[in-house]
Amino acid sequence: MKRTARFLISLGLALCFVVPAHAQETKRDLGVLEDQRRSERRIGMTAAKAEEKKEAETLKRLTYEEVLRQPDNITLNYEYARQQIAKGNLLEASTALERILLINPDLHQVRLLYGVVLYRLDNLTEAKQALETLEPLEMPQDVREEVRAYLKLIRKRKRRTHLAVQETIGYGANTNRNASPASKQRLFMDTALPLTGTDLKRSDAHLLNVTTVDLSQDLGFQAGHELIGSFTYYLQEQQHVNSLDLQSFDYYVGTRLKSRYVNFTPIFRASNVFLSSENFLRTQGGHFLFDRNFGKLDLFLNTRVERQDFMPISENGTNRDRKGVRTEIESGATYMVWRNMRLGGSLGYAHKSAKQEYNAYDTFFLKTNHTWLLGRGQFLTNGLTYEKDVYSKPDTAIAGRIRKDNFLIYQATYGAPLTFFQVGKFLPGPMKDITASFSYECFRSLSNITNYTYTNHEFQGMLTKRLEF
Repeated sequence: MKRTARFLISLGLALCFVVPAHAQETKRDLGVLEDQRRSERRIGMTAAKAEEKKEAETLKRLTYEEVLRQPDNITLNYEYARQQIAKGNLLEASTALERILLINPDLHQVRLLYGVVLYRLDNLTEAKQALETLEPLEMPQDVREEVRAYLKLIRKRKRRTHLAVQETIGYGANTNRNASPASKQRLFMDTALPLTGTDLKRSDAHLLNVTTVDLSQDLGFQAGHELIGSFTYYLQEQQHVNSLDLQSFDYYVGTRLKSRYVNFTPIFRASNVFLSSENFLRTQGGHFLFDRNFGKLDLFLNTRVERQDFMPISENGTNRDRKGVRTEIESGATYMVWRNMRLGGSLGYAHKSAKQEYNAYDTFFLKTNHTWLLGRGQFLTNGLTYEKDVYSKPDTAIAGRIRKDNFLIYQATYGAPLTFFQVGKFLPGPMKDITASFSYECFRSLSNITNYTYTNHEFQGMLTKRLEF
């Protein structure tokens, strides 16, 4: 979420009929794993952005022409600057504040606001100069504390090495954890057999833990090139369906190369995934991201090549048949509709090869996302994904036709710092910046093979704390 948003990647792990029903849709579970690893990161970063946002006050709408008619009117310029800040026009706001300070340089609150605007424009040197001129002056204690806080942020931003640790713990529930078919039947060699026992639809709850460590190093170039790295530990422990306990270790290293035309981020990434405490999947691959900013519009093109090495487990001795390479390309854009709202979307295609052709497939997907900063640290994210999978050959142990799946996934997350809720009043200082979030997901799978047609609803509550050094 560092990276906007809450993104589904499926890894092609649908197991054949001879595997127990609760393990058949591990492809979906590992897709959730990848999506949630990204989602928890986005929650922390979106929460940080929401904390920075101030609720826009009701201001008289002023035009630039009105300001030009009275350029020496301090009140008019100040209201105009605040109005431009609320709209996200920081350059115009800084110009208006400069005019005020030329008329009266002793307005401490105006100089503080000017320094904050420069900080948000990433003009750290001038922001530092503007704020440091306030330090030796007499001013209210609350203004002095805010000056010191921003100077501390500037010193942190100007450091060449940045380290961030994010911890998320949560509790969730699923209505159909074992992906049981809606028809209550499963095909075996084109014969429909009724589901019984643990193959029937099972709801379940789980505990969640996600620990992420991010590191970036400024390489010392004027363009701002960076060396980046990250490590994520993910754990989801089921209450009843223990065979679907998920655990993963994921890391990447790469560099972010910046230019006036396009930014390029090549990354090497690897992971180790455990299913029910057994080593299930190892991956190694490269991600290659190109992105470009056009003011309120961001464009990106991302390609991924990943080698997937599946290992046999007690639930599935033929797991190695899924070993292969997954290649994906995705292109999309995000647009800032208002200062506190962003919309995004992307199109993509992926091909998964496999040792056995009936495990190979082509994927086409369409994603949309929406982020809304609601004020006072609150945020709301929504995402809708459509995905179509077409397999290369039929799995005759199940059916004599080629499998074709259509997925529709809707996700929504609401979050706010604990200080927004009444409980925040009684918490010690280190806990006040913890973000509480509540998410819902509806996953609908439609397939030409009844084994893979089902619906699952997931509800989750999480607490996230992010520390930056």
